[in-house]
Amino acid sequence: MLTLAASSRARLSRDELHQLRWLLGLVLVLLAFWTLLSLELGGLGWRALFLATAAAALLFPGWPGRIPAWLRRWSFILGASALFTQFIATRFDLVSGLVLLVSLLALARGLQYRRLREDWQLILLCLFIIILSGVLTLNLLFGLQILLFTLVTMALLFVMNLLERDPGRALTTEDWRNFRWRHFARKVRGAVDLRQLAQAGALFTGLVLVSTLIFVSMPRFQFSQSFSLPSLHGVAGFHDKIEYAETRSIDSDDSIAFRVDLPPGYHLAHTPYWRMIALDEYRKTGFEVSNSQAFENRRNVIRYPEPGRSGEHLVFPSEAEHIPGAVSIFLEGNVSEYLPILGPFDSLLFNSTQTFMANEKMKTYRTDLPSPKVLGYQVENMEVGDQIPSAPDRIANLTLAKADEVRARASLLPYPYSYFSLPVAAGDREILERIVAQIQAGKPDMPEADFIAATVTYLREHHVGNLDVDLSKVRPLLTDAPPPTDLLIRWLDSNSPGWCEHFSGAFVLLCRVAGYPARVVAGYRGAAYNSIDNYYLVRQNYAHAWAEVFDETRKDRWLRVDPSPGAGVIVPGQPAVATSMDITTENGWSAFVDGLRMIWYRRVINFDQTDQQELVAKVSEYGKDFGATAKAWFLEKWQAVMDWYQRPLTPLKAAVLSALIFLFGLAFLLRRRLRNFWLRASARFWPRSARQLAPVRLDAGRWLRIFQPAWEAAAPGLPKPARAEWQKVHRDLLILRYGPPDFPADPEGTFRHARQLVRAVKSTPVKA
Repeated sequence: MLTLAASSRARLSRDELHQLRWLLGLVLVLLAFWTLLSLELGGLGWRALFLATAAAALLFPGWPGRIPAWLRRWSFILGASALFTQFIATRFDLVSGLVLLVSLLALARGLQYRRLREDWQLILLCLFIIILSGVLTLNLLFGLQILLFTLVTMALLFVMNLLERDPGRALTTEDWRNFRWRHFARKVRGAVDLRQLAQAGALFTGLVLVSTLIFVSMPRFQFSQSFSLPSLHGVAGFHDKIEYAETRSIDSDDSIAFRVDLPPGYHLAHTPYWRMIALDEYRKTGFEVSNSQAFENRRNVIRYPEPGRSGEHLVFPSEAEHIPGAVSIFLEGNVSEYLPILGPFDSLLFNSTQTFMANEKMKTYRTDLPSPKVLGYQVENMEVGDQIPSAPDRIANLTLAKADEVRARASLLPYPYSYFSLPVAAGDREILERIVAQIQAGKPDMPEADFIAATVTYLREHHVGNLDVDLSKVRPLLTDAPPPTDLLIRWLDSNSPGWCEHFSGAFVLLCRVAGYPARVVAGYRGAAYNSIDNYYLVRQNYAHAWAEVFDETRKDRWLRVDPSPGAGVIVPGQPAVATSMDITTENGWSAFVDGLRMIWYRRVINFDQTDQQELVAKVSEYGKDFGATAKAWFLEKWQAVMDWYQRPLTPLKAAVLSALIFLFGLAFLLRRRLRNFWLRASARFWPRSARQLAPVRLDAGRWLRIFQPAWEAAAPGLPKPARAEWQKVHRDLLILRYGPPDFPADPEGTFRHARQLVRAVKSTPVKA
């Protein structure tokens, strides 16, 4: 006997629904632990262990019930011990400790045979892990992960809704004794309504499209830099000051800081130094911007300089290479308020109105606050080289003796005397003077270029590059006296390894003692070329610090000097030759995916108001032109037909009209057979996995929903022959909806018969 859909489709028992609910919760745990693998938290270690444990529980769902009771009771203490160990191992990194704590809670809740209210806790824990991992990495894989999490969570919530009358039920080991994955998967497959699944898939596809648009414009927030203690632990990236610590390490962060679109046909031939901030004041803890260096020209602008003032900040004719045209730079959200540039430029154009500030003394530019989203701007005719023009100040007349006089009257040096800012302690000055004398080798009047080269050589011979520094045990090079209290001087007077901040800071102090004004500059060095979409990108681990020395010969510019190992041979006044380490090429899958984000930036973010107005005008104009063209084409064809029809009747015209009438008549007569052919073919050749979505089955289901209520209302008053007719039509509809593909040859006739019966019932008056 045939039955309706509700009874013909296999159902899951309540115990099987609870099993499905528990397994979906473990899938959420696996998704959450998958996102943790992309975090830079040291080695894989516990993350791989947690992932393997959750996977084993999913494959063998019975073994979590065999976990000893004492282990469950002591799980909190064991988790707290693991958290404390991780906290110490990562040098008090709060992010690592927080991630481990939440992961432990999620694993414990996932392995537990949960009740319904505990499933809500598991969903929130897994969501927290995925969101935290996403904002720390923010790669395009996060978009896929959050979409998969949404899909599995929707399925889990649906099952939880089916079990809302049984909230206190928790599985036991006995529930899994006879569990077999193949049998369970077959039952779940049989209980799924493919039509509803297709509708849900269409809705989810729309969600994917909307989420993709939201994701590509999502700002990045540097949680890792916000929570880590800078004195012990740091993450690669730009900082607006340099602080030296006795013990410190730097972790690599390969996330993208900004992307660069160069004019067509132009490529970087030299190592790019993306200049962001100049640090002239040295204090005991490090370098920073002096208090008297105010950012000027604060105004709400789109373009800088204003019309009529373009180029006023260039104080000498530069022979350096310029990039012809506009360079578009897309600075990721929350990276910095300082704008990376390569050198002097003619004008700067933002993608929207900004509160913008310029420091013309230092040639640095910034917005009021870091942008929470991507900030796009264009730089016109930007210079590429290793020289920066100097402001017409008193720099050329500065001397170290004059700076000492100013220092004697105040603890802080005002600009421009801050260019000779040095450690205050006499012992520290003695160490610097001793090293400078060693570099000069008895030639105190050696040319500036020779001193720069000798100083760079000295630093590279006595120190190597490393991202881990421990100055607590270093001893001076020449004496057994206690090491200096100034940490940069302690590093300089040793053979300790260091990174760019140590090399550039030490170089600047040595230049100042020798009588040359110098400053530290922070920004990024190098770039990666995306060969798929032809643009450059700069990652956070390209962050770098170098030095700029005042040109005592020309007295109108600063020369870039990079004393760090691996920077190549530095010749003041000449650009550094690019190496494979400074400009790399990316052309893999990740480059293709990142190119999608760049397409979004180019098409949307990089528009200013004028471009937007032009775009709207062009779209409107195109729409009007298309409508006018389509209307003209239709009227032309219609007029041609009418002209042909109004012509005198000829044998050819009579034959064409007869053929058209015959074809329309034949189609009308054969409409039932043609539709039957289409319905039978669609049912027979439709994919097996989606056979319930065949047109004939969808039409039969629609008519069953109409036919069933009408039959139930009319059945009590129908005579026996009429009732048999209704039963036959109902049976044929069930066969068309749920039967095998070889159903009766006239499905269209069945639908027409059902329509006649339903109309007959509706037209029959109801007796009082």
